[in-house]
Amino acid sequence: MTEDDDAPRTEGNRAFNPRMHQGGKLAFRQRVNPTEVDPGAFVVHGGANPPALRALVPAGFADVEIEVGSGKGAFLVAATEARPRVFHLGIEAAPAYAEFAADRLKKSGRTNGLLLVDNGKLFLQDRVEPGELAALHVYFPDPWPKRRHKGRRFFTDEVPATVARALRADGWLYVATDNAAYAGQVCRVVGSSPWFERDEAEEQRLQQLGPGHAFSPTNFERKYIEEGRVIRRYAFRKVATPQPA
Repeated sequence: MTEDDDAPRTEGNRAFNPRMHQGGKLAFRQRVNPTEVDPGAFVVHGGANPPALRALVPAGFADVEIEVGSGKGAFLVAATEARPRVFHLGIEAAPAYAEFAADRLKKSGRTNGLLLVDNGKLFLQDRVEPGELAALHVYFPDPWPKRRHKGRRFFTDEVPATVARALRADGWLYVATDNAAYAGQVCRVVGSSPWFERDEAEEQRLQQLGPGHAFSPTNFERKYIEEGRVIRRYAFRKVATPQPA
């Protein structure tokens, strides 16, 4: 045994985290300048043993929502303003992005939100109690287009059961993507689940409510609309009794 055997494993300048995907890159993630970012207590670095959801939510919030893949925090910050009685947790795998979003949240002066650096799918599996969430938001998830990376996509076959367990009986799953192939996978995986029903009327209603309710705003949405891409938005309602297959 060498003197370094007890030292934490590292990848580049980051400590090895078994909860994160190793190798590959987070597609579409450009570097952010950390020099003027001061997230303070608005970001939690989960590491190998992140806190449970109940440890992150202050007392007094009956409704808790999670956004997986918060990026620069556009939706999260808007949501804390639009719905101040809801606690909003943003989960972001890229530490620099999480800190950037947390800095924005801190500057907003609102305290009903928080950023967590972690693997969103694993957090739902092992850090969220059954029925804790009112809603889950997943906007423009990385499509991981390479075949060898397809298991890293958020919407894999086991996800509907994971999300359904985390959501309360009247909970919602909100999804947006510009990727037609990935949209097809979402509809296949979630749309065929006995736990969820798509509600197109709710999709239209939420878009009319404005920023911070669902789907909008995000930096990707703004960019893709300017590029003329088609944005696909889905609202899936958790059903109280699973439908027969």
